[in-house]
Amino acid sequence: MPPAIVVDRLSVWYDGVAALRRISLTVPGGAVLAVIGPSGCGKSTFLRVLNRLIDRVPGVRWEGQVYIGEDPVLSERTDLTRLRQRVGMVFQRPNPFPFSIFDNVAYGPRLHGVHDPKALRQVVEASLKKAALWDEVRGKLRRPAATLSGGQQQRLCLARALAVDPEVLLMDEPTSALDPVAAARIEELVVELKGRYTMVVVTHNLQQAARISDFTAFLQKGELVEVGETRSMFTAPRDRRTEEYLTGRLE
Repeated sequence: MPPAIVVDRLSVWYDGVAALRRISLTVPGGAVLAVIGPSGCGKSTFLRVLNRLIDRVPGVRWEGQVYIGEDPVLSERTDLTRLRQRVGMVFQRPNPFPFSIFDNVAYGPRLHGVHDPKALRQVVEASLKKAALWDEVRGKLRRPAATLSGGQQQRLCLARALAVDPEVLLMDEPTSALDPVAAARIEELVVELKGRYTMVVVTHNLQQAARISDFTAFLQKGELVEVGETRSMFTAPRDRRTEEYLTGRLE
C-alpha cells in the first residue's frame, strides 16, 4: 500500500539537547509499526511529533519533516485540529474525560460539527463496537466513564480516538498500566484493526512488539539503529546493537 507516514531526516532538541537525530523511515498504509528501545531513547518524542503534541513542550526545536499521506506535519500552516483528527492517540494510562461513557465517545464528533442525535448515536455505537466494548456498556452509556474498569477505560479511550475516523492511530505503551487479561484484549484489538488504520505503537514489551507489529524500529540514544519487518529483525537483526537489545545484553 502507499506510505501513510514518511519521516524524513527528523531531529528534535529540548533546550539544545538532542532527543532525536536524523530519523528517516516509512510506514505503509494499514501496517503496525512497533517502536522499541531503552528508556530515554526518544520513543515518546517520536510519537508526539506525529500529531504535534511536541508543540506543548517548552524549548523544543526540530528539523526535518514528517508527512501523513502527502501533507507535511511540521509546517506552520498545518491545521492542528485537523491533524489530530487524522492522527488519533491512546496514552499509557487510561484518561477518560469526566463525562458519561456516551459523551466521551461523542466528544470528538461534536467538536468536528456532528450534532444530530441519531448520527451521534450511530458513531458512538460503531466506535464502541470497534473497540470491543459495546456489549459491555450498551445499557450503561449514561454512566460516568470512571465507573469502568481500567481495561474498559482504555478501550473507551480507543473508541474515543476512533470516533473521529482517523487515518493513523498512535499508542504510547497502551497496555503497561493494565492487568494481563486487559492487556491481551488491547493486543487483539490492534491486530483486528490493522489494515483499516495505520498504527504506531511504542512499547517496552518485546514479546508484544513481536506479536502485534508488521515492522519494528529500534531507537538508541535518539538514533534509529534499525528498522525493518518485525519477523526478520527479531530472528536476524542486521545491527549488533539490535541483537544485544533483543537478547537483553543492552538495556
